[in-house]
Amino acid sequence: MLEIYTDGASRGNPGESAISSVFVLDAKIIYVMSESIGIATNNVAEYKAILKSMEEARRRNFKSVSFFSDSLLVVSQLNGIYKVKSKDLFTLYEEVKNLEKEFESVSFVHVARETKFIKIADYLCTLILGPK
Repeated sequence: MLEIYTDGASRGNPGESAISSVFVLDAKIIYVMSESIGIATNNVAEYKAILKSMEEARRRNFKSVSFFSDSLLVVSQLNGIYKVKSKDLFTLYEEVKNLEKEFESVSFVHVARETKFIKIADYLCTLILGPK
């Protein structure tokens, strides 16, 4: 199963934002992505990182994907534990849920910021935004 470690970062909230992801298959990095997304909140950036990664996983014909994020809010919303109250986040939530239907299996897992591949994703966002 493909593992995708995602991160979204914002300098200011909202502020200049970036997204990144690290695709891991059989414990090896097979693809990395990072880009600026303009002005956004941190939570919007976290959702957009997942969306962009889902689109790339679909383009690469992966059918089973596990997403790992250090955003407890986003993971809890996508797993139905927390309600999505923000209109902006709800739109992104719906996009993720619609894309999810195109896969055989999708999971969302909350992990610590210190997780090896999350640290790489975080670093990729820092490269885009510059140091804090």
